[in-house]
Amino acid sequence: MGMTSAASAEGYEAIYGNPGLLAESRKKALTLGVGIARHALIANTDQASLTLPTDEMKTIYIGAALPIPFGGALRDRVTFGVGFLNPVKFLVRGKILYPERYQYPVVAPRVQSIAVTMGIGARITDRIYLGAGFEALAAVVGEILISLDATGRIGSRTDDQVIAAYAPIASVAVDAHPRWRLGLTYRGELVGRFALTIRAQDLGIPLPDFNVAGIAQYIPHQLALEARWSSVDGNGALPANRHGTRIAGGLLYRMWSRYPGPNEPTVLANTDFGTGSPPIDAHDTISPRVGVEHGIPLSAVAGFRLRGGYALEPTPLPPQTGKENFLDSTRHVVTGGLGVVGDDSLPFQLDVFAQLHVLQNRLHEKKEGGCSAGTCPSVTSGGTITVVGITAGVRF
Repeated sequence: MGMTSAASAEGYEAIYGNPGLLAESRKKALTLGVGIARHALIANTDQASLTLPTDEMKTIYIGAALPIPFGGALRDRVTFGVGFLNPVKFLVRGKILYPERYQYPVVAPRVQSIAVTMGIGARITDRIYLGAGFEALAAVVGEILISLDATGRIGSRTDDQVIAAYAPIASVAVDAHPRWRLGLTYRGELVGRFALTIRAQDLGIPLPDFNVAGIAQYIPHQLALEARWSSVDGNGALPANRHGTRIAGGLLYRMWSRYPGPNEPTVLANTDFGTGSPPIDAHDTISPRVGVEHGIPLSAVAGFRLRGGYALEPTPLPPQTGKENFLDSTRHVVTGGLGVVGDDSLPFQLDVFAQLHVLQNRLHEKKEGGCSAGTCPSVTSGGTITVVGITAGVRF
């Protein structure tokens, strides 16, 4: 549905979209799925047309919604949710390249880390929902110590570990009318940093500590505002055995101006040396998005769900006019999906989905700082990202 969620998320997906809406899940639910993302990102220069290599990413989805069995005033009002995104081949992977290398630091690494979301939603009144939670992803820190052993040979010892980076989520949703819902969600900054310190000692020559580090994944502060209209009275999910339509639309603000860029200096004692890059000068973005869901009854206990949407994702990065090649382009995102859902007598749901991200061709004209051998080449960025997946869930 065009990546809308602040007023339209259901089930465990509400942990990220609007955790307050978890409170609508009044039965235990478990969802399993798999998704595949393929990147075809280009960097066309005056000399060659390049397709940047990016591995096909296969990811497992696991989600659960668990109503908390309080009594009294809290009866049927509070639900806990948890979700996992787990790459098939590894826990976390990061690539921190030289700034001169052609790369897409904003879009390429998004699915290369295990991620966890947890949240709790509460129905404060019959019309107001509040929620809170967090998202976490994996990062890596470590140290390599190089020294002489007892025989006088140079040896090394490596100590690294996977750690977690966290960001808070907070939300509110209000049913302004039996057919209208408003949602507001805040998500904090999430930084997946890779940091490996190389120390040399007792080698007979003084060497500084080397800092092989950078930001492999960065998600800025976000604020989502959304409205949803339903053709059926009642702001929950569409009934399985009735015709109905829901339309959601909103804006997503991202504070990209705080993005420090992917690279850090190699020698912290002299930050002018090594792979560090100047300030990246990213700017904040506002992304409009709209989604539609239409329900078609199949029987007295089951129905189809047809979904579609569109989102415009403006690029936060400026044109690359110097020696750096942190490429990015404004994306047009078209989404679609199909679901089969049953009512409480057939508590099962199956969904398939797809996204196509089309990056506008963008010309980066190199100026004085990006010239080499007396020439100032230009680079054109663009390409596509394709995502497909399937999930299945049960309620009990």
